[in-house]
Amino acid sequence: MSSRFDGAEPIIVARAPAGYGKTVAMAQWASTTATSGVWVRIRDREMESAEFVELLADEMRAAGLLEDGNPLRLASEAMAGGADPWQLLRRGLRGVPGPLALAVDGIDGLRRSTQLALVDAVRDLSTLELRATARKRTVLDEPALALDMELATLEAPDLALTAEEAARIMAVDPHSDLVNEVMAHGGAPLFAKLLATSLGEAAQPALSGRTLPDLVDSFIRLQLESSPVDEPFLRFVTATSIAEAMDPDLAARLLRIATRRPAGEAKADASEERASARALLDRAEAEGLGLWSPDATGAATFTYTPLIREAFERRLRAEQPREVPELVGAVARWELRAGHPFSALRQAVEFHDWTFASRVVRMHWNDLLRNHGPQLRELFRGTPLSVLRTHPFLTMLLALEYNRTGRSRLRALEYFALARYAARKQRASASRADRAVLRAIETASLRVSGRFDAALGPAVEGYETLLAMSPSDRDDLGRTEPTLLNQYGTTFVYAGLDEEALAAFSRSTAVGEARGLTGGLQGLALSAGTLAIAGDGPEARALLEQASRLEWPDGWLTGYMGSFIPLAEAMLALEAFDADAAERHLRSLDPHRETIEHWPLLAHADALVSLLRGEVDQARFRLQAEITSQNRRRAVAPETLARLGRTSSLIELAAGNPHAAEKALGKRQSAGGAVGRARISLVRDRPEEALRLLLAAERHPARARPSSRRIAEDLALRAGAMALLGNEERAVTATRAAFEFLRERRQGMALAMVPPKALDAVFSLVERAGLAVHDAHLSRGRVPGIIASTRPKSAFTPRELALIETLPRTRTNTELAQALSISLNTVKTQLRGLYRKLGVGTRAEALAALAAMGFTSADPDDIPARLEEPFE
Repeated sequence: MSSRFDGAEPIIVARAPAGYGKTVAMAQWASTTATSGVWVRIRDREMESAEFVELLADEMRAAGLLEDGNPLRLASEAMAGGADPWQLLRRGLRGVPGPLALAVDGIDGLRRSTQLALVDAVRDLSTLELRATARKRTVLDEPALALDMELATLEAPDLALTAEEAARIMAVDPHSDLVNEVMAHGGAPLFAKLLATSLGEAAQPALSGRTLPDLVDSFIRLQLESSPVDEPFLRFVTATSIAEAMDPDLAARLLRIATRRPAGEAKADASEERASARALLDRAEAEGLGLWSPDATGAATFTYTPLIREAFERRLRAEQPREVPELVGAVARWELRAGHPFSALRQAVEFHDWTFASRVVRMHWNDLLRNHGPQLRELFRGTPLSVLRTHPFLTMLLALEYNRTGRSRLRALEYFALARYAARKQRASASRADRAVLRAIETASLRVSGRFDAALGPAVEGYETLLAMSPSDRDDLGRTEPTLLNQYGTTFVYAGLDEEALAAFSRSTAVGEARGLTGGLQGLALSAGTLAIAGDGPEARALLEQASRLEWPDGWLTGYMGSFIPLAEAMLALEAFDADAAERHLRSLDPHRETIEHWPLLAHADALVSLLRGEVDQARFRLQAEITSQNRRRAVAPETLARLGRTSSLIELAAGNPHAAEKALGKRQSAGGAVGRARISLVRDRPEEALRLLLAAERHPARARPSSRRIAEDLALRAGAMALLGNEERAVTATRAAFEFLRERRQGMALAMVPPKALDAVFSLVERAGLAVHDAHLSRGRVPGIIASTRPKSAFTPRELALIETLPRTRTNTELAQALSISLNTVKTQLRGLYRKLGVGTRAEALAALAAMGFTSADPDDIPARLEEPFE
């Protein structure tokens, strides 16, 4: 039968019920074909695309088919960062020289969408051929596929035995009634083997109307009740049928549990048990009950033929129900060690072993999310709330699953809150490893909810717990240690604790390098971005150059996992006033903007790009659109708005509206806010006030030293204020300090954000005093001042200027309409537009803003509040 897989068609599938030898035939073909290839067995139902591609990549890597640089070498990490599985597979397969055969045993176990994508890949790649087995109809049975590709299907009649083959298996005459019975049952090879083994010709009359499952069950009953010689073997098959795959160690343990052997005796005879189990599995293969096959690591695992396993498992569950939970638990633990976390998790959930389920999640949450998202929702459907309240790892897994698509944000926030509650309840009794993970859960869930201040406490405690852990404690973390460090460090970034953040990211990178964990690459990306955001250009550039020499999982550099790399590149480009380069780097992250938690940082960078180009309205529109979009996702918290207030303040200053800029900063006092207010004072030509605000900021209590960026902005504004005040000696000292710091930190934006009059005064001083600028891009002709003067008439339309001129002389909208000879509705429409530009909501606020901008000297306090008319 194996020769039937040798056709020239790109796709050949053998589809038949269990018992027709599909897998054996394909295995025989695979062992003799000259084409290079890999064999994958589909064990889970409804396997998702990401899991299938990862399984295929693992097998190809184990087979030595992936050369250095092939994106499939880091397929798991690439997909964790958001890479499309099928684009990744195509790129990887194109890098494999020569034709490649892919043998998929049980293709009907793939989700239908995965089957379709696999067919598309075969269609697109002329060097790829697919051979598969299936027990039921699949996408490969769709007639329309034959319209644009060649495909062959081997069905039960094609795989059935001939009368001669059946007679040879049973060692009887081809014209025997027993052969006729086999042929009447479709010529199934397993049918013939079972007849030859257990029934004999004398039992033939009793077979009429029997199905193959009936016969398998009959085979088991007869063998268990017949000669004692076979009883140990059949007891062994019964005990081990609970496992979809196994090695000799697992098989021996299952037999030990099923036969209730004492643990001490079992330990003493472990090597003998292992050897005995191996021999029994070899016998099972020889009798056609299953197959040995190498897994991705090269170790051999045994899998029963599905029909045989199902029949024996039915018997096991019926006869030994008390042992089944322990047997399933043993299989789950083996699956976890073998690298099959979802299978382990599924079996733990089946018997409500929530402690073990939590252990699986703690060690493999990233793999589970990447490969089994929809399956996780279904797996935990109906899980009692009491379980989720006491098992935070499970609740956090569900929160992350619902959060990552962006379409179930409200449900995700509910799970995040429940995870925090569960984590707090469990902390006291948890191990150190568990406490470290629980605190990471708390800080991450608070942070993605926008509660940055509340997220700091769990991050600090978790980080300290991790640092105090022994090497054995860290072993309990599995592959998650770099991820935990990255989570703590990210919270430190948003808390303004850059030094602590960089220390955490550096540890993540070191652990990743030492243990071969790609989570350390994310630590490197976070370090580079943090340095660039903080204004430490030289160090950021050095890390970016280091990153460019490393092998990154496909898609990481433009996805969430490496998002701080393009952000760092964008920030460094902005410091060189290269808006186009910054824009290119930022746009590479657009596919992830809906769900990425770093959207406030990206929105700030977007605003700076627009301001450098002089597109003030575009900057305002982009920022508001981003806030509106994120607000729909419940991702905007007051703390986030306060941070973006400084961005909005810059935009309003660029629009020439210091009143709106001051309002955008809000009433919250901070060192960063003081710098923003000092900038507004310079716009209003109040240098003494600006200096007082900057001096007051020095005395403002802070939990961390100021960043290089804030120092640069402070120094540049001081230089501007000093230059305006005319004290030449002090101004020269301040200006020299500012330019030296900007040169050393490779910054430019701090100078570009100095108000125009103060900036002109600084450069005049540079020329008079003969100060060295050092860097060409910091020269007078290269610095693109982005702050407007206080009378930006070009920012208003002629109709708005007429409205501005008339507004102080009228007291009602009706008077305003009469003075302008327009309708009342038109006045209301034009006022809305003007108020929006000014960033105000009332006539009094509008007059105050216009007075601050120098358009009018009217005192808004002269206008009674009772004359404030609504628009509608």
